[in-house]
Amino acid sequence: MKKPVRQNKLSVKELENFFQQLTLFFKSGIPAWEGLALLGEDTDSANSELFRKLSAKVSDGSSLSEALQQCGRFPGYAVDMIRMGERTGRMQEITEALRAYYEGRDTLTRELRTSVVYPLSMTGMVLAVIIILIVVVMPVFEQMFKQLGLTMNPFSLSLLKLGQAFHQSALVILIAIAALVIVFLLLFFTKKGRATLLHAYDNSPITKKMAALIAAERFAFPMSLMLESGIYILDALHFAIELEESETAKARIIKLERLLKEGKPLQESLLTCGIFEKSYNGMITAGLRAGTPGAMLMDIAFRCRHDAEVRRQRLLSVFEPAVVALLCVLVGLVILSVMMPLAGILSGM
Repeated sequence: MKKPVRQNKLSVKELENFFQQLTLFFKSGIPAWEGLALLGEDTDSANSELFRKLSAKVSDGSSLSEALQQCGRFPGYAVDMIRMGERTGRMQEITEALRAYYEGRDTLTRELRTSVVYPLSMTGMVLAVIIILIVVVMPVFEQMFKQLGLTMNPFSLSLLKLGQAFHQSALVILIAIAALVIVFLLLFFTKKGRATLLHAYDNSPITKKMAALIAAERFAFPMSLMLESGIYILDALHFAIELEESETAKARIIKLERLLKEGKPLQESLLTCGIFEKSYNGMITAGLRAGTPGAMLMDIAFRCRHDAEVRRQRLLSVFEPAVVALLCVLVGLVILSVMMPLAGILSGM
């Protein structure tokens, strides 16, 4: 019996393209099942079979969110947002928001690859060269010095002792590296691991503010659509709690829900629950006094997205020069570790 082929989740780029195409279909008045059928006719697409199956499920009476969930290739956030679009009748806005969301994720991935992965790879290679020098090359220089009756300078002796210690503890270091790799895989590829990373991201002094802005944008956008569609605010908050993955952000939304149930005014509740930074208080007050909470939340969502992008760019602009500076120092150590013993030999001749 032939085993079913396990299919992976769609990539961020594939998700961006998918929701962009859905947005165009909805703008043109094309229903979801027909749009999916059109996507399935593209024989050059690797996902044409997936789109045909989705179209068949939707045309048979399933909702789009049910079809996406059943196929198992779409992330939970996208499925929940589509479900909200079905409830509110704002599918075009939802698919456009998802397109923008995954476009930002794709941009972030490329920026991180350029600003973080490549410098770290270079750092790893330089460290490997240094380890080879201090473990293999420096002992050769030590033997040469002994044969010439000379003494190595303190810096070279320090490197030599470091190499000897590394050589003696090589097995322990390899085990530690293997353990770190296993921990890394568990963090990225298990549900509990991702929850741990998300908690660290929410509470790290470096990323805490950026995480709060992203969570605020994730809350404000769907809340705006639900309020504009006439959904009762407590019902909207209940759905927003289900949509949120971060426990820190979820606790803030639960606090807002509790304050409203206690009879506190919406303005006071929004200002004290901690979902938004204090810099947004003016927008909240003005929007509620004008009687346009939905439009106000939409404006805040866009501003949060912009502010989070600014903070992210600022963080990357600091990290990349720091890594480059570290590389320069490491390269300098490589040169010194070789040249200083040579200089000692030449001066002793």
